[in-house]
Amino acid sequence: MTRAKERDFKLTKLLPAAVCVLIAAAAGIYIWTHSVSGTSGAAEQAQAAQADIPADLQPAVSTSGDLPNDADFVQVAETGTLVLYADKHTGHFKVRDKRDGHELRSYPNPDDWQYETISGNWRSNLLSPIMMETVDTTKQTEILVSSLLSQKGGITSWKPVENGFAVTFALPSLHLIIPVEVTIKDDYVVTKVIDSGIAEGKDQLLSLKTYPFLGASQPRGQEGYILLPDGSGAIYNLKENITNDRSVYREPIYGPDSAYTPIFTNRNPVTMPIYGIKSGSSAFLAVADQGAEYGDIYAAQSGVYSKYAWATIEQEYRMQYFQPTSVDHTTGFNTYSKARLGEDRVVRYYVLPESASDYSGMAAKYRQYLMEEQNMKQLQTAGSPLPLFLDIIGGDSQKGFLQSKYIPGTTTDEAQSILDRLHSQGIPLIVATYQGWQTGGVSRFGFGTQVDKHLGGNAGMKSLAEYTKSKGDTLLLETNYSMNTDGGDFNPKREAMQDQSGGILKFNRREANDQIALVSAAVSLDRIKSRIDSFKALGVDGLAIAGTGSNLDSDYNRKYAASRSEAAKLQQEFINTVKSKFSTVTTMGGNAYALQKTNAVRFIPGDYSYDLFLDEAVPFAQMVLHGLVPYTMNWGNARDEYQKDFLRSIEYGAAPTFGVMHAKTETMKRAYSVWQYSLNFDEWEPSILQEYKRFSEALRDVQDQFITSNRTVASNVKETVYANGQKIIVNYNDAQVTVDGRQIPGNDFIVVKGGEEP
Repeated sequence: MTRAKERDFKLTKLLPAAVCVLIAAAAGIYIWTHSVSGTSGAAEQAQAAQADIPADLQPAVSTSGDLPNDADFVQVAETGTLVLYADKHTGHFKVRDKRDGHELRSYPNPDDWQYETISGNWRSNLLSPIMMETVDTTKQTEILVSSLLSQKGGITSWKPVENGFAVTFALPSLHLIIPVEVTIKDDYVVTKVIDSGIAEGKDQLLSLKTYPFLGASQPRGQEGYILLPDGSGAIYNLKENITNDRSVYREPIYGPDSAYTPIFTNRNPVTMPIYGIKSGSSAFLAVADQGAEYGDIYAAQSGVYSKYAWATIEQEYRMQYFQPTSVDHTTGFNTYSKARLGEDRVVRYYVLPESASDYSGMAAKYRQYLMEEQNMKQLQTAGSPLPLFLDIIGGDSQKGFLQSKYIPGTTTDEAQSILDRLHSQGIPLIVATYQGWQTGGVSRFGFGTQVDKHLGGNAGMKSLAEYTKSKGDTLLLETNYSMNTDGGDFNPKREAMQDQSGGILKFNRREANDQIALVSAAVSLDRIKSRIDSFKALGVDGLAIAGTGSNLDSDYNRKYAASRSEAAKLQQEFINTVKSKFSTVTTMGGNAYALQKTNAVRFIPGDYSYDLFLDEAVPFAQMVLHGLVPYTMNWGNARDEYQKDFLRSIEYGAAPTFGVMHAKTETMKRAYSVWQYSLNFDEWEPSILQEYKRFSEALRDVQDQFITSNRTVASNVKETVYANGQKIIVNYNDAQVTVDGRQIPGNDFIVVKGGEEP
């Protein structure tokens, strides 16, 4: 089931007598924001920062007057794989890979510098180790985008530390101090912005890019691209900007934060805190290791700001939000959060060997990161059949004369009949997720554990659970504790998420033309802890969690306040609570912080956003997860392009999935949530059986195998290779093609077992 991504903000209704109080309070906030914190507090901070900046501070320019001078680099650390060199004049560094000798630099590729024509501030930006956005809090004027060198900033401290060096950058004109530590370990470089050492004045820090031009290159005939975590993964090919497209890629990790003033785009949300750059035979993968919740993936193509194409992780320190000055929330002003989002920001840069310098190598490295840092384990499925992930729609609601009307879709007895028919026709293993089992169906969100009586009630669910256990299947109930339409055990005024102005955060549900309060993460956790035993009593095998693990927002509810990073930890605890009681828990979307305990990820994007910046989709997310956790893409009966998306699921190693119900499709034509889908099981049964057979043929023997390679082997022909040697070659052309002596029919695929000769 899809859900609208747009969210809106709305103040709760106030008694008429309180209107004047609200307006006065808003005016007071405005004055306080613009005078107290903007003048006296900022002045004190400015004095403190200025005291730590020497009056005779010299700009951090190279001794060569331009790019860092090779002669100024000294070795500061070494591992079995890397050697780290640093230039204390500029704060820059470079790393030599001992495996093949290539170097990764924290500044633009010197081989391309002679072709760079940009001048002025942007030339200074290219040479700078840090770029930032600041705002003068005394004026709340427009954002200043600048850099260390454009502001004639310098270095107040440089010293060696264990495995690297520490440098402190100072910008006297902004009264700003930024301490950074650079170290190496094994095959990666670590940059760390030390939050406790940041000092600010009246110009407060909004965002920071640390070593933004690390690995930046110009498109000069070499193979190269920037990997971005858009959807399944997407690449921007290094190329001349002949269209004069000025767009950049700037997307928040884990999606926009509704507590602020989010900018919604048509792009897929970022679920993994990574990007990568390949240039020629060298490549690296960047991973936001700490503070990812406040990071944006940022990339600019050649020809936008310079001739270099580059990418970085932009660290957010303050967010813009709307401060209303009227009861109806229609008038007010935009301002920035006063408190800095304080947390160390750590990024790892994995240097890849020439043999792994592509997006397949990047995926393998991030998979290794998840296994080592999040303790994810390889699956053990030898001899097990491939599961069919079947979502069963219990019911939904539609608009009635006085109140919403419930529409039954599938009773528990009918669900058992559906499963029985599939088993009798050769499908050996099913993971069944029952949606819309509670009163109100799919469109209702709440904390209840009672199965709707029209579907068979709790007794019917227990009977269905006994049946699925007898068949070796898995039965899950879909729950969404991140929003609430009930009101029965939920008070939105006290327990809903709030923005900084006290407005309740709400989900804008277009289908029902209403808004749903978002539940504070701490409240969601409390409710699941108090109800987990009731779910257990139904006999089901686990819960399919929606919302939690896929949406991440800050919360300014005074009682349940949580920063974005704290909210992520609360969501992890929610998932862990379910996992502690059940054998199975699934999540949706695949946000990286929610992966550790999940048994499957549903609805991973299978494509990219198709905007001007990006060139093509790649299965990066799927390559990372395959062999660690099963995943599905879109329902087979909800594909945009039926055969093409079927083939893509095969290429990407996704498990087969469908959404069905016993009732006729037209029964739901006025339903709030599932009206747009063809769901009748009788109509889809032949397709489910046929597709399952093809999925099993391709993926049964590789469920626990890592994907080692994905590449284009001919025009519109893709090859996916697994660790056991099995290959799947997919032909997206209408006509038959021949690859390595093997014929692949049009719009079809073949499976080549490991060791099999042409």
